[in-house]
Amino acid sequence: MSLDNLHSDIQRDCQPYIGLLRAGAAPIYRGAWASDETISEWPVRRDRTPRNMPIELHVAADQWFSRTFGVRYRSAGLFCTGDRKQAEGFGAVYQIFPIGGFQFCWSPNVRDLHEFSGEKGYLQRAPEELVEALKQLDYQEEELGRATASGCEIMIACKRYYAVDADKY
Repeated sequence: MSLDNLHSDIQRDCQPYIGLLRAGAAPIYRGAWASDETISEWPVRRDRTPRNMPIELHVAADQWFSRTFGVRYRSAGLFCTGDRKQAEGFGAVYQIFPIGGFQFCWSPNVRDLHEFSGEKGYLQRAPEELVEALKQLDYQEEELGRATASGCEIMIACKRYYAVDADKY
């Protein structure tokens, strides 16, 4: 999708993100349920529960992100990636455009926190052990271009976003 040919609502509402795209960041994708709409606007859930992560680990990680970054990224964030193929594993692929101001968080060492937790055995350990691991994983809120290029999980904190069907637009 050319930045010059973006839908007018996206051009108007998503300037902070579009500025990062113009500076060289690659698009962010999300796999989700299929929609008949080519472009749709959605709120970000503030009460997200994990699909696979045990709730105790989810709560502990969410509290750590809140203390560290001031955002409950695990329960109030939108999960995205710069890797379109990874997004395909979660459903129909959409290019995501955060509306207005937004924050993001990612780790160059974590492609997917649930997968990481399973591979390292944290799914069967006490939540405190996962929190100690999080402290060592270089989570950061900068370098969106590097985040998208990494193919790692990117958690986006915003109130609303546009989802653009990556196959139709």
